[in-house]
Amino acid sequence: MEPRIEQYDLDRFDFVAALGRIFDEVDLGRLGSDARYARLTRATDQSTDYHRRFYDAFESELSTLFRAFVADFVPSVLGTAEFCFQRSPTFRVHLPDNVAVGEFHVDGDYNHQNGEVNFWVPLTPVWGSNSLWIEETLGGEDYRPVVLKPGELLVFDAVNWRHGNIANTTGSTRVSFDFRCVPLDSYVPSDLRTVSAGRTLNIGDYFDVLDQRGESG
Repeated sequence: MEPRIEQYDLDRFDFVAALGRIFDEVDLGRLGSDARYARLTRATDQSTDYHRRFYDAFESELSTLFRAFVADFVPSVLGTAEFCFQRSPTFRVHLPDNVAVGEFHVDGDYNHQNGEVNFWVPLTPVWGSNSLWIEETLGGEDYRPVVLKPGELLVFDAVNWRHGNIANTTGSTRVSFDFRCVPLDSYVPSDLRTVSAGRTLNIGDYFDVLDQRGESG
């Protein structure tokens, strides 16, 4: 799948306001402006206090909104209503003078399999050094930053398209989340585990499905 930009209804799916309540910060671009972390690495890029607060609050504050978004948005992108999805999205915060992920990579390096489609959802304006950088040509390592604003997202094949970030010198924090979906006709059960959370890539663990009402099954 070639990387492409899609739009969604931010008024209906207001993740910006939801995260603002979780972090008690109206302007998410200022998140972390009063804190300093050592340069994050592959081993630590999911271990900040912001990550803890996001995941602790997810079920009570975000899960209903997230699942409604998945049910509404994903079928038109995948071309099918028969799919599984990452039941808890991955949170990212790209702090000033820091990184959001510890290395450029393809998700295939971390046990993810062909058929997955990645949805990258920024909740602050992203550009230049605070954004996700992705190859312009598959395998070319000719990276470019994605330019988006809230209400827009990037859909791409993160298993095969190399991506990552550089040190954020914009002075503005980037807040985003991402999640993966797989059409059920491409899904292969796997006991391989995710690197960060240690979950198996199975439905009922890392992945979930929607029932006929569009709710998680």
